[in-house]
Amino acid sequence: MINLSSFSFIFIGETHGFINDFEKEREIINKVNPEFVLSEQMQEIILDTKEKYSYLIQKQKISELVYFEEVKDLILLCQKKGIKLIGMDLINFGFGEELISIIKEKKSPTKLQSKRIEDTLKKRELKHLEMINYHKGQAKAKKPIVVLLGSWHLREDSLLMTSLNNYIAYFPNDSEGNQLIEPRGNIKDVKYGYRIKNEPKN
Repeated sequence: MINLSSFSFIFIGETHGFINDFEKEREIINKVNPEFVLSEQMQEIILDTKEKYSYLIQKQKISELVYFEEVKDLILLCQKKGIKLIGMDLINFGFGEELISIIKEKKSPTKLQSKRIEDTLKKRELKHLEMINYHKGQAKAKKPIVVLLGSWHLREDSLLMTSLNNYIAYFPNDSEGNQLIEPRGNIKDVKYGYRIKNEPKN
């Protein structure tokens, strides 16, 4: 039996909709009742007061690339439990109008646009790491910080996975045990695997 409370960070890889990501997120959040949940999908939005939760729920606007309905269940769960829900990314994931249009319309980017996407991705990863480290320093309770972000960021050689210690990372696997980082074919029997780095002594 894994003692989740003994880790500094609990990562949960998201597929951004091709499976129901919230089921696993709700399970873990209910188990550890964290002080902070950091979310890539929340981008730059910080919900750390009742008033901020109420305002966003009334406004129902996240960004051009994330719709409120996509994160509604997470927002309502964290509101109910009094958890601080912190956006850990850039607004519209750092993409300008031109790239937002490419992404929304699922067009193939040019070589120049691909380079800009790649450069933005590096900036985002640095932002993720900065936000995680900052909130670890801010945490008053000795509880893990739950971090929700795309499964791609939880590759074994990614910046986050190599830079941080004392974590467990959950990620969706296909029926053959391969980590899912993008939709492919008919995905059946998705199960979550996990990776532990510097397993703490209990």
